[in-house]
Amino acid sequence: MKNTLQKIYLLLLFFANILSAQQNKSIYAIVVAIDGSGNFTKVQEAFDAVPDNSLKRTIIFVKAGTYKEKLKLISSKKNVTLIGESYKNTILTYDDYAEIAGGTSKSFSTLIEADGFSAENITFKNTIDSYLPQYKKGGQAVALMINGDRSIFHNCKISGFQDTFYLKANKRTYIKDCIIDGTTDFIFGSGIALFENCFIQSKGGSYITASNQDLGKNKYGFVFKDCVVMEYPKGAAPNVSLGRPWGAGANVVFIHCFEESHIIPDGWSVWSKEPEHKAYNNWKTTFYAEYNCYGPVFKPNARIPWSHQLNKTEASEYTKEKIFAANSTTANILDVDWNPIIDKDKCNSILPAKKAKNADLVFEKGFH
Repeated sequence: MKNTLQKIYLLLLFFANILSAQQNKSIYAIVVAIDGSGNFTKVQEAFDAVPDNSLKRTIIFVKAGTYKEKLKLISSKKNVTLIGESYKNTILTYDDYAEIAGGTSKSFSTLIEADGFSAENITFKNTIDSYLPQYKKGGQAVALMINGDRSIFHNCKISGFQDTFYLKANKRTYIKDCIIDGTTDFIFGSGIALFENCFIQSKGGSYITASNQDLGKNKYGFVFKDCVVMEYPKGAAPNVSLGRPWGAGANVVFIHCFEESHIIPDGWSVWSKEPEHKAYNNWKTTFYAEYNCYGPVFKPNARIPWSHQLNKTEASEYTKEKIFAANSTTANILDVDWNPIIDKDKCNSILPAKKAKNADLVFEKGFH
C-alpha cells in the first residue's frame, strides 16, 4: 500500500511539473533577449508586435542586458506589461538631450503614450550629464516620459540628470517601491502621480519637482507618501528645494516623508524672481504642502510662508482612491475611477532605514 501511494505521489508530482513548465512558458507573450534567445533582440520590436487596441494584457519579459534604444509605445498599443529580471541589470537607456533632439519633449529615452502600461524590475535611463559644458544650451534629457493614463511602475529605477521623469499629460501614474534620481526639475509635468515608498535622490543642489498643473482644474498633482528624500550616494547635493512652480496651478504634497539635511529650510522656491518672467506670479496660486514629515533639520515653522502644513483631516484626503478618481481633474477627461493594485507586492517600508546611503541595499532588504 505504501509503495502504491508513493507511486501515485510521484506520478502527480511529474504531471504537476509538466503543467507548471507549460504555464511558465506561456506566461509571457513576448520575450526580448540581446543574446537572441527570445522572440526579439530589441525592445522596440516587441512594442511594435503588440496588437493594436487589445483589451487583453500583453506581457513582455526583458532578459538582463543594457538596451540602448530610443523607445516609443504608441497609443494604440494598450495594456502592456513590461517585466525585467532586475532593475539593476535590465536597463533601457539612450542619450538624447534637448538641444540635439529638438526640445525637451523629444529628448526622451522611453516614451509611453498608451493607456494601461505597467513596468516592473526595469531601469529607465538617460545617460546625458547636464552638468557637462557641451550640454549647457540644452541639458534637459528625459529618461522616461508618460502621456498615457493608468500607468504603474513597481520596483523600477528612473535615472538621469535634468528633467529625468516627465509626467507630461494630465493623466494618472502610480509609482511604488522605485528609485528616481536627477538634478534640476527631475520630476516634472502636468501628471496626477502618487509616489509611494520611493527613494527620491538629488544629484545636485537644485529643484526636485516642477509641477505644471493648470490653475483650478486639479485636486491633486504630485503626491509623495512614505518616501525618503535624500542626496545621491555618490555626490553631495546641498541646498535642494522640494519644488518650484512651472505652472500657475502647481500642486505637490509630501506626506510622512523623511527629508535629509540637503533640503533648504524654506522647503520650496519660486520659479523666477524676475518680474518680467511669465512664471513670476505662479507662486501666488501654487499649492505646496507637507504633512507629518521629518528629518535631521526639518522645521515646519521655517517653511516659506505661502506653503502649507496639512492637518490630519486634510491629509486624510490623499488616498489612492481619491487621487486617482475620474473626477479628480477637469483638465482632461478620465474615463473611469482607478485603484491600482500591485500583485505580490512584498516590499517592506524603506522608512526605518532612513539613514541608509545605499538605496539598492535597502530595497534588497525590503523585498526579502
